[in-house]
Amino acid sequence: MYTQTIYELSQEAERLLMLSQEHLKQLQKLPATSLDNVTQKEGEHSGQVQPLHFSARGMDVQQATLNNELRKITRLEMVLAIVGTMKAGKSTTINAIVGTEVLPNRNRPMTALPTLIRHTPGQKEPVLHFSHVAPIDALMNLLQQRVRECDRQLLTQTLEIDKDMNALLQRIETGVAFERYYLGAEPIFHCLKSLNDLVRLSKALEVDFPFSAYAAIEHIPVIEVEFVHLAGLASYPGQLTLLDTPGPNEAGQPHLQKMLNEQLARASAVLAVMDYTQLKSISDEEVRQAITAVGKSVPLYALVNKFDQKDRNSDDEEQVRALISGTLMKGAITPERIYPVSSMWGYLANRARHELTTNGRLPDHHKQRWVQDFAEAALGRRWRTTDLDDTEHIRHAADLLWEDSLFEQPIQKLIHAAYANASLYALRSASHKLLNYAQSAHEYLEFRYHGLTVAYEKLQLNVSHIEEDMQQLQVSQERVSDEVNHEVELALESATAFLNQQQADILFRINAFFAKENVLRISQHGMGASIAAAEMAGEMLVLHDEGQAKIVLDKIRSSCEVVLLAAQENISRDLALRFEQLESTLSRTLNEAMRPIELRVKEELSHTGFRARIRFPAFHAAMFNFNTRQLFNEAIEQDMPSENTTSTVGGVRDTFSRWLNQPNWGWNDYVETKTRYLIDMSVLHKSLVQYVTLFCQQIRKALVAQVDISVTAGMATFFADFSLSLTQLQASLRESLALRQQNESAVNALSEQLQHRIATAAWIYEDSRLLRDDIHTLFAVEHT
Repeated sequence: MYTQTIYELSQEAERLLMLSQEHLKQLQKLPATSLDNVTQKEGEHSGQVQPLHFSARGMDVQQATLNNELRKITRLEMVLAIVGTMKAGKSTTINAIVGTEVLPNRNRPMTALPTLIRHTPGQKEPVLHFSHVAPIDALMNLLQQRVRECDRQLLTQTLEIDKDMNALLQRIETGVAFERYYLGAEPIFHCLKSLNDLVRLSKALEVDFPFSAYAAIEHIPVIEVEFVHLAGLASYPGQLTLLDTPGPNEAGQPHLQKMLNEQLARASAVLAVMDYTQLKSISDEEVRQAITAVGKSVPLYALVNKFDQKDRNSDDEEQVRALISGTLMKGAITPERIYPVSSMWGYLANRARHELTTNGRLPDHHKQRWVQDFAEAALGRRWRTTDLDDTEHIRHAADLLWEDSLFEQPIQKLIHAAYANASLYALRSASHKLLNYAQSAHEYLEFRYHGLTVAYEKLQLNVSHIEEDMQQLQVSQERVSDEVNHEVELALESATAFLNQQQADILFRINAFFAKENVLRISQHGMGASIAAAEMAGEMLVLHDEGQAKIVLDKIRSSCEVVLLAAQENISRDLALRFEQLESTLSRTLNEAMRPIELRVKEELSHTGFRARIRFPAFHAAMFNFNTRQLFNEAIEQDMPSENTTSTVGGVRDTFSRWLNQPNWGWNDYVETKTRYLIDMSVLHKSLVQYVTLFCQQIRKALVAQVDISVTAGMATFFADFSLSLTQLQASLRESLALRQQNESAVNALSEQLQHRIATAAWIYEDSRLLRDDIHTLFAVEHT
């Protein structure tokens, strides 16, 4: 690492950030009409400021971003944001990365407030700093009055009150405030649990939680602790910090999506934690949308958690990487940055090894539940017969569990690399933010400056044409909606016909297994001469040996299972192809409908002399996310005929096998144990046909629902973004009109100011580009 070079680059980045902050302050002082009445669409990424719309809100976001980058440069801090849904195992993953438990795990949202976890060499026991506690104290005082006035019984009906929530209510009633400092895992757990329960309680009592007070990254809680995997490594300039972010709509707070977007935009890199068992769920899609919105400004990585739940029929590591990189993330992440892991195994193995190294033995498993979890994962279900005091044996088991967790690869390739290059990550993040600011500011100022020189009549004409285009957009939206719905209807009809044919093929092949001659053949095949021959009495298969009866059922099960597995692969492959084609068709339909408006707007502004780049949204196939790969699993988890099923579990093979092998299915209903064994083949056949029929019905329902949700959401997002772009453009042109109505001296003075600001933005951009190139060169040297 070139320490002197890093120091010089950080000095340059700091200079440019301070210059940009001053430049932005000067922009805020420019005379302007209010553009803040432009409606901010719900769900819009507020961290992305449109170049033609530097509203007061937009400038505040820009200022916060620059402040955050300056703070990171001062500390040379690399912030790795961890994002994932509640059930993805985000807290467990962070604990596995740190090497010990620093975040509590509960079966409810645990990150309503972002939290920083900073690697601090030598800090063996975690310490939580919560310096910006004043907004929480004010909230506690407000809630104290509300709690006294509320109906406790009614509150219990709207809010799950467990022992943690009870403790929080008592704390509020007695006026016990939050501390600024917590030392040790248990005090930190109680603090974080109380904070998150405070969010739930505020919502139940209809009191606003002060989320805005924690928008700045320097105001959120910070845990300092030494990461086990980084202990003893060489000292590098810079710091590595994890940012535990709130999941989308966590704790029933939809506006946390906005906080998530803003926090991700300020990170140095993003690590997405995905649930291997829920890769195409709606909640997982929300996370993918959030990290995709960050764009290419920060590096993106992914951990695919719960990979220990993979069975022999599931996707392997390479297939998972290809699915996420190509299908789910549409190329936004490369396969080599995707790591299938078991965070729970990694965390348990780490903690066990840490205890053995620190204390020489594991804690009492009766007192600490995690020891039981570790023992079962590392030693098997019969772990209680194992001597947990056998240090060498337990250490070996922990090492094997760590190996099986597959966590070593991301620790080496991501965490170690991030720690060694934390200063470079911080510098690269700053250079990208500087370039984004300088480019946006330059385009905005150029647009305003030209608005002072173009003829007043031309400005009026442009404004009126934009109004006409917005009206045309409404007409086009209705027409395109009809076209899209027609395409979707045709695709679903075709898919339904295909599924009907598949169902018929499945039943035809299964029916063959129940022909009398086939049943007798498999009943006789492989049986010893001492076993009496099977016979058919009407629809009853009569056997004289219990083992023979079990073998017959197992053969039928295996044969039917092969048919269903082949059908699963065939249907999944076909539906995936069909809806890839539908995605392309809908994308082309929408783009062709909107292209005339976009071209007309850009051409008219070009003729008038405006050179700003107008970013109308392109409709990408990624806006649609048709869930075809998991349709079978989702369908099987639907309601099954209660008289034929004892439980529902995911996976065609697992479900079908367990279902057929259930004692009350294979024997209670069909086998009478006397001196003979009778199997009612008619009832068995009928039950299987009902199963297949219901199974295919659920696939059709799931398919229709998925397509409807995807198309509706995709179109709504596209038209909302397009309309917002036109609205912002119209507001900027109206601002130019208003400014032109001022006296000549005021216009000339503003013109001079704008020219000066344009020149400064150009200097910032050029110097930031040179800084970025130097940083990329240093990155290349470090990775060779």
